[in-house]
Amino acid sequence: MAAPLRWFPLNLWRQEVSLSGEQLKALARQGATQRYRELQEEMAALTATFPELARGGRGRKAAAAPAARARRRRTMNAAQRKEVSERMSRYWAARRAEKASGAGAAGKTKGRRRKTAKKAADAKKAAE
Repeated sequence: MAAPLRWFPLNLWRQEVSLSGEQLKALARQGATQRYRELQEEMAALTATFPELARGGRGRKAAAAPAARARRRRTMNAAQRKEVSERMSRYWAARRAEKASGAGAAGKTKGRRRKTAKKAADAKKAAE
């Protein structure tokens, strides 16, 4: 049978240490420098093992594949823009005329709002 565990104060290793901001920053810099060296060594080991990683990770298969072109948006010249402008002006003039005459008001709601069944029935009664 194992020996029973004794109570051991956990704060034995914890000591009250007060460091100034500069001291703390210096220690952080030392730790970062050490970690940077470790990462450089690890990169060197990986590059020695996998030389294609030094070329950006692209092997022969990726280099042989054709690069996909990004789609370009077609631009309009001045004449095309003018034609579109005139067409849309005619379109909106027709919409305004339709709205002013009241021909387009039957069966259409204002904007995107929908009438409830009760409001639709009331509107139908009022129209009769």
